[in-house]
Amino acid sequence: MAAIKELVQQLNFLILNGETIRGMEIYYADNVEMQDNEEAPRVGKTNCISVEKNNLSKLKDVHTKLLNQAVNEDTGVVLSEWENTYTYKDNRVFVLRTVSVQTWHNGAVVREKYYYKEFVKGI
Repeated sequence: MAAIKELVQQLNFLILNGETIRGMEIYYADNVEMQDNEEAPRVGKTNCISVEKNNLSKLKDVHTKLLNQAVNEDTGVVLSEWENTYTYKDNRVFVLRTVSVQTWHNGAVVREKYYYKEFVKGI
């Protein structure tokens, strides 16, 4: 099995190239739990992908930057700082900075939690 760092780099490549759904299909476990701040976790890959597709359907464009990342091979924990610029179909633009904490097991993301404050209105 590939090292977690290699898998993370492959997932990052997909996300940074607008293929988040494909990345989730390949690298997320069937029983993945995803959580935003202190909201209840979403459980299951199918459910998480459905939520992501719904969110993306409201957008005209997403520009994603990976600002910082740390990978701990021993614990399977990945910390990432992201900046996303969302352009909605009505041309409103918002920027969101998040920190995600992923837990990997057997080559897949089994848990991911996002920490963020609020959208910042863009240009």
